[in-house]
Amino acid sequence: MNAELNSDRIGRRLLLCGVFAPIIMMVVIILVGQITPNYSPVSDTISQMGTPESPYASVLNCGFVIYSVLIGLTAYGFHRRLRYAAMGKTLVILLGIHAVGIILLMVFPDSPEFTGKHFTDDILHNVLSAIAYPALLVGMLVFTGIARQEKALRITAVMGLAVVFINLPMPVITMFDSLRPISGLLQRLFMASSFLWLALTSLYLYKNQHNY
Repeated sequence: MNAELNSDRIGRRLLLCGVFAPIIMMVVIILVGQITPNYSPVSDTISQMGTPESPYASVLNCGFVIYSVLIGLTAYGFHRRLRYAAMGKTLVILLGIHAVGIILLMVFPDSPEFTGKHFTDDILHNVLSAIAYPALLVGMLVFTGIARQEKALRITAVMGLAVVFINLPMPVITMFDSLRPISGLLQRLFMASSFLWLALTSLYLYKNQHNY
C-alpha cells in the first residue's frame, strides 16, 4: 500500500513538471527579449536571441535546458498516468522528440551569417525547428485519440485541437513580407497557446491522478 502511495506521489510530481516547464520557458523568452540590445520581440523571432552574437544567448540556452529536462520528466509522468492507453507510448515518444529537439536547437543556433560553420548550423537549426515544435503539436493530436478512452480528458483534447488549428500558419509567417514586421509576436502567440495547453493538461492530469 505504501509503495503504491509513493508511486502516486512520484507520478503527481512528474506531472507538475509539465506545469512549470512552459511557464519557465515563457518567462525566459520574455526576459531575454526585453534585455537583448537592438532586439524587437514583435518583429524578431525567438531564435534570433540565441545567435552566437547575442549577449544573452546563454540565458536563453539555460531556459532551453531547464525546459527540456522538465519536459522529459513530464513525458514519463504522462506515461505513468496514461499507461492504459495504446497510444500512450507514442505520446511519450513525441514529447521526448520535442525535448531533445529543443536541446539541439541550442547546440545548432540560428545565425545571421550564412557562410562556413554558421551556414551548416543555420540549416540544422531550421531542420530541427521543423521537427521539435511539430512533435508537440502531433502529440496533442495523439492525446485527442487517448482522450476518447477517458471522458474526463475530453476538455483538454478539444483544447489541443484548437491549439493545433491556431498553429497551422506557424511555418509560413516568415515567408510573407506583410507578416515579417510582426513575425516575432505571432511566433510568441502561437507558442504561448501550445505552452498553455501543456501546462493546463499537465495540471488537469495532476488533479485527476486517481483515474489511472
